[in-house]
Amino acid sequence: MSSLPLYIVEIILLRLPVKFLIRCKSVCKAWQSLISDPYFIKTHLKLPETQARSRFCLIDEKRRHGINTNNSTGTVRGAFTKDCDAFSSDDIVTAGGSMAFDYISDYENFNFTYCIRLFSSCDGLLCIIDLSGKVVIWNPSTRQHHQLPPNPDPNMLKFLTCCGFGYDSSSDDYKVIVVYTFRNISEETVVDVFSLKSNKWKSIEETHHTTVATRDATVLHGALHWLNWSTSYDGIHELKLYKITAFDFEKEEFREMSIPNNGRGFKLTVVGGCLCLERGYVEMWIMKEYGIDTSWTKITSPFYSILRSGINILDCNLLQTQNDEHLLLVNHRRLMLCDHREKTYKNIMCYEGELRSNANIYKETLVSPHPPTL
Repeated sequence: MSSLPLYIVEIILLRLPVKFLIRCKSVCKAWQSLISDPYFIKTHLKLPETQARSRFCLIDEKRRHGINTNNSTGTVRGAFTKDCDAFSSDDIVTAGGSMAFDYISDYENFNFTYCIRLFSSCDGLLCIIDLSGKVVIWNPSTRQHHQLPPNPDPNMLKFLTCCGFGYDSSSDDYKVIVVYTFRNISEETVVDVFSLKSNKWKSIEETHHTTVATRDATVLHGALHWLNWSTSYDGIHELKLYKITAFDFEKEEFREMSIPNNGRGFKLTVVGGCLCLERGYVEMWIMKEYGIDTSWTKITSPFYSILRSGINILDCNLLQTQNDEHLLLVNHRRLMLCDHREKTYKNIMCYEGELRSNANIYKETLVSPHPPTL
């Protein structure tokens, strides 16, 4: 293709999957420069014909628990990824044959010393945080990573409750959101924001006068969502009122949404592009129109019929969804991948560690985890 004009080469390359583009970067300097260009990366990301299949990622972590579980430590031994459609129903994968993280190959210079948590993906990037406050943004497709500078806020280690990672389209910026609740001190929730564009942390001045109810948080429509509660009194008893708090990536401000049945015991997630409240398989609600409190609708679990045969469905938890197709579920220490549309499920693997916090689904992209160069 050396005789072709560069713009023709660009049109051809834009239609190739990520793994081939990474190889193409070594063909010549011109191709390497083209494929690394931010405009090419964004264009490739948006073209529907280049969207890669969903991939599964598991970070293999050996945990050591002390007397205080908050001081649990862990050694990240590696990670593996796999095409979600490549799993067979009887496929059992062991961490021993895992694919290694590039950035932990040098254990002396880069290593998580505390237990980690892997957050939902955004444009192929994964965000990982450990109990010491170390945060890494990683692209498993390109094997690039970026360790964030330390958060100067001392609340990071003492009061960290939940986190999220997403994209601010107004500023073309990826942001990490960390949420703190000052439990046993006051009913106050505050937020710190990391901007990849500036490579800096900042604290949001606004305070939300509620308490974070669970560590589960989910990103949808440019905002991080979590369940909160606040107290009220009926003259005799103290009552807890549950709602959803949303923190907008663009406006960097809070808003609230009401939920059905007071929300006690529910987990907040996303199913079919809608906010979803699920409590095992007893109850499931979806917000059909985002932000409209009256649009909450009770539904039958879309994967209830898949799992009820021979599996204790009450022990299953919905971990992640992708494109309303794949539902990643953890049942005790077994990981299952459900196809929502086909109403089938596959046993992916059995695992000794904590699956809820270190497994996720992402898509292949060229998006860089590094701050943009000026």
